[in-house]
Amino acid sequence: MLDEQEIKRLLLATAARDVDAFARLYKRCAPLLLGVAQRITRRRELAEEVLHDSFTRIWRAADTFDPLGAPVGWLTTIVRNRAIDVMETHDVSRVDSYHAALDDKPEASLDQIFDWGSTTEAGDALDESRLLTFLRRCLGELAANERQSLVLAYEHGLSHGDLAVHLAKPLGTVKTWVRRGMLNLRSCVDRCTGAAR
Repeated sequence: MLDEQEIKRLLLATAARDVDAFARLYKRCAPLLLGVAQRITRRRELAEEVLHDSFTRIWRAADTFDPLGAPVGWLTTIVRNRAIDVMETHDVSRVDSYHAALDDKPEASLDQIFDWGSTTEAGDALDESRLLTFLRRCLGELAANERQSLVLAYEHGLSHGDLAVHLAKPLGTVKTWVRRGMLNLRSCVDRCTGAAR
């Protein structure tokens, strides 16, 4: 399991150009981040390219990390975005199939899961800012373990296996948190959007 406080300290030291801290950050986080990249690219050589490019970006942008934020989430977002960019450069059809498959995968985006486009029919429109307000409110109502699991899975692209490693919990427990969290979140958002119509 990655120690968030340790990763945060290493990131802040990296921002101050501490090469040793950067090397330790790489050693601690590379296996998890390589897994994120490989799930998106589905090719080891591309995942390694993504990891290299991402750590170059992390070195350059470490001073932009918000110490109040989640360090692993910040790192994962950089890797995920770079992996998608690399896929677009190397093979657009694979990016399309990746995005098309998101509905059935734990790393699907929350926007796709809730299919909010269907709520914007004429005469029955809920603007995006209200939907995001509902989502934030409903995320806040979830149990902490459900909320953390959902955010790491759906917004940062961690698989159930990666979540189990990151959270140091059994795979079955993590799957239950994600499933229960999604059901509770969906129910809450449905209540909010139904009441707002």
